[in-house]
Amino acid sequence: METFTLFLAHRPEDPLDDGAVDALGTALRPDDDGLRIWREEGRGLVRVSTEATAVDLDAALGLAHDLGEELLAACPGTLLEVSALGDEDSLVWRAVP
Repeated sequence: METFTLFLAHRPEDPLDDGAVDALGTALRPDDDGLRIWREEGRGLVRVSTEATAVDLDAALGLAHDLGEELLAACPGTLLEVSALGDEDSLVWRAVP
């Protein structure tokens, strides 16, 4: 098993302030010490990253999609990008090519 970085870009239905971003982290995966959530204030985006182990890059991208579904359940909006990054390669899914 390898360790991959999972990365998401999300546009919430309603803009989030710092308190809402903090609450989202608690709701999303409270036991994930590596989970990071931040917002891009000028663009209205929320970014999420964490690490996960998977057998390969394809499986890691599947885990990133799963995290995206969890994010959408906790914070409705549009998932713009889902990525899995390994030491030597990455896979990216984008809502708009």
